[in-house]
Amino acid sequence: MPGHPGEVDGLLRSAVSSSGNVYIRLSDSSNSGPARSGASIVREGSDGAPLVIAVGPLLDPVIEATSDLDVTVCHLTTIRPFPDDLVALVGATDIVLVEPYLAGTPHSMDMAVVSPVFSADRLIAFCTSIAHKTDLGGVVPGTANGSAREIFQEGIQYPPTRIERAGAIVRDVEAIVRANSRTPDVVMGDIRGQIGVARLGERRLAETIARYGLDALLATFEAMQSVAERRIRTMLAAWPDGIREAEWFVDGESARAPVRFHVRVEKRGDRIHFDFTGCDDQAPGPINIRPPLARGSAYFALLAILDATLPNNGGIAR
Repeated sequence: MPGHPGEVDGLLRSAVSSSGNVYIRLSDSSNSGPARSGASIVREGSDGAPLVIAVGPLLDPVIEATSDLDVTVCHLTTIRPFPDDLVALVGATDIVLVEPYLAGTPHSMDMAVVSPVFSADRLIAFCTSIAHKTDLGGVVPGTANGSAREIFQEGIQYPPTRIERAGAIVRDVEAIVRANSRTPDVVMGDIRGQIGVARLGERRLAETIARYGLDALLATFEAMQSVAERRIRTMLAAWPDGIREAEWFVDGESARAPVRFHVRVEKRGDRIHFDFTGCDDQAPGPINIRPPLARGSAYFALLAILDATLPNNGGIAR
């Protein structure tokens, strides 16, 4: 994700030389100048100061917004894979990621709660849950507006926001959530439940580390993904090589023509590629999906066809 036109050539050359699939997204926004490739520290704060990671074209806005704060600012062109050594390098315990294309979940009625897990000040994992909410405001009760023409008609848009600090709900944030829901008690109850799930995950990871050690836990994380990758590649290799295409049409809004969903699947050796460029362009109504959901749909289809018992983790995306 380049942040300046001067970064595009280098990123494209790197993508061409890569052995895997690369997704490059461009933006109408731009920083004032190109940044170095990879992770670059733009401004250093004091020891242990929070780390703010600006992705792509958001570096200039981040620099301006944090001009009077004691923070370390870093610029990245990608967060996949996330440079874990960066966190250890700067010694930060609080991390804020500012990324223009990760805001939101599959649809506006979902809320994700993410809790970082540390071991001896080292970030080792995230405990995450996504849950549908009964109502987050908007034009119609339940928020899901079949006639919406912009996301603002589907309730208030919450950016990544700290909901808990030092074990207590941040009351100002809770007040905003409650004021913008027709079912505030239910919504906050769900959020508290998600926080409880995250905290339980933290405790279970801490217990695992205490019993087996951090190195064993991290090795297991990697092994689980490697097993999933190896199994899926073995099964794909047994399939005949070839290209297949399929499409389906979904009713459009009012007088609009049906919307075309099209996929071209190419299988070569132990690799498979899903190409959705044959789909119709973005529609004005609430029928569009974001790239992560398209990828997730492809992964789910593979798991369902190959082996439903395959571990559902990052290994299947390698």
